[in-house]
Amino acid sequence: MLRKVKIQHRLIGTFLIVSVIPILFLGYYAYKLYSDSISDKLSASTYQAITLVNKNMLTELQNYQFLDGSISTNEFVQASLSGGRSQQGVTETSKESAMDAIFRTIFPSHVVTVSIYDTNHEPFYELGYETISNEYVEKAISDVDANAPYDGLTYVRTTKSYDTIAVGRKIHAEHDSSEQIGYAFVYVSTDLFSKNILSSVDLGKGSKLIIMGRDGTVFSSSDKEVKLGGQYSDPALFQMIREQQANNRSSFSGRVNNAEQQVSYIYNEQIGWYLISLMPYSYINSEISQIMLSMIVIILLIVIASVIIIYFMNNSIVKPIKGIIAFSNQVSNGDLSNRIHDESDDEMSALSRKINSMVSEIERLIDNQKLDDKRKRELELQMLQSQINPHFLFNTLNTLRWLAVINQVPVLNNGISSLSELLRSTILDNNEEVTIEQELRNLAHYFEIQKIRYADRFQVSYEIDDELLSYSIPKLILQPVAENAIIHGIAENGQSIDIRIKVRKVDHQLHIEITDNGKGFDTNVSHASDNKDKLSGIGVNNVNERIKLHYGEPYGLFIASAVGEGTRCTMIIPSHKSEGG
Repeated sequence: MLRKVKIQHRLIGTFLIVSVIPILFLGYYAYKLYSDSISDKLSASTYQAITLVNKNMLTELQNYQFLDGSISTNEFVQASLSGGRSQQGVTETSKESAMDAIFRTIFPSHVVTVSIYDTNHEPFYELGYETISNEYVEKAISDVDANAPYDGLTYVRTTKSYDTIAVGRKIHAEHDSSEQIGYAFVYVSTDLFSKNILSSVDLGKGSKLIIMGRDGTVFSSSDKEVKLGGQYSDPALFQMIREQQANNRSSFSGRVNNAEQQVSYIYNEQIGWYLISLMPYSYINSEISQIMLSMIVIILLIVIASVIIIYFMNNSIVKPIKGIIAFSNQVSNGDLSNRIHDESDDEMSALSRKINSMVSEIERLIDNQKLDDKRKRELELQMLQSQINPHFLFNTLNTLRWLAVINQVPVLNNGISSLSELLRSTILDNNEEVTIEQELRNLAHYFEIQKIRYADRFQVSYEIDDELLSYSIPKLILQPVAENAIIHGIAENGQSIDIRIKVRKVDHQLHIEITDNGKGFDTNVSHASDNKDKLSGIGVNNVNERIKLHYGEPYGLFIASAVGEGTRCTMIIPSHKSEGG
């Protein structure tokens, strides 16, 4: 399956699998782990911070609760509200005198108004510069009743729109704690919490501290934009806190005001308020984002470095392979002259050297084969030439020729003379190439001999330019083809045939045609011939092989024949003149 993919693509894929993907995975895992760790630690530290803030607020609130207690246990207030003195009998002077005694002992700085009410909700005493509407008074009294026996806290806005928190307590008779005789309220400015305590605590950019009542009413906030005295701008916050409170979770994540926030809270059951911190995840993740950005830069640098490394590694592997493939293509096309040039010391270089060695060996074998073929032809020619002593043969033929002259037998004289010249040319001439003129002269002697045998049953004609007579051709390539025309062309019925020899130059090639109008043959059928009837035993196949060995594959002997129509044999060879021409 993988072998269908290129090595280059496999290397890149392997690089991505073993380097880039694990780096990305580890980067994401580290980011997630670090983010969760930071979130948990911030959650814990935030809860510790609001715990300390809550203690500070309770400590500060005790001053105002102590003031409520001082009022509730004051003898004058006890006597006046329990019925010991009638309302008419209590003068303002006596009230002021009694209350001054309390206020000289304790009167915290953020007190806005102090008021005392009897059990009928009628005011007994008021001191302060702000007036409280009856609506808020009734709400404060209702909260005190609901939170009994603990003090009640109620958000109260004065008639002059001053934000306060009413710290209220029931006043019980000293002689009977089960008997309620009135209510004491200390109205504290919300600045005590928002400016003095909450604003001094910095939990991070965008963070908020909020004080809410048990019904979700906002008492105070470190953020001036938060509206006091009503529900928070996103009601889902208080709903989520109540749900998490039921699960005993003091910290959780949630979406508040369309942003992810980490919420931590403390619930003070005795006074019935929630101290809540909101920390946006944009702040939590800001440092994580910086770390993530640094990690991304580092990862990118690693990836870039890895890409550069894989590029050079890829070239060191794929480039030699491509060079070997290109060299193999050259070798398959027959070009054995080039070699692979690789001076490295790796396995690809060793393979290249082995291939070079193989090609050199192939080239050497081919050269040896050519030399062997040439040597074989020379040996065959020498064997033919040395079978009979040339001088003995020619002296014998010369004697026979003169006997023919003396006995006046011209046909025998001509035949012996032609045979003598033909043998002289083939045996004594060791040149592998001859001129066309010499080859045609040998061919004429051959035809003279064959005319004796076949009783002039063929006629020969020539068509050749004189300037082509000096061109060189391989020795003994025309005689076997002409012999083939005579043997296979003459029909059994004794009819004479015409043999035409035509030599022409086409571009840089010589086209030598030997055609006859004899009986012809089917070129698709193999015809075995008896070499005993031939002069040299060399057939047309040998002529074709000699031409190809001598000049190359594009050249050779091409035969076209049809039964009853004759035969045309065309030899195509390069054109070049002999050195003496």
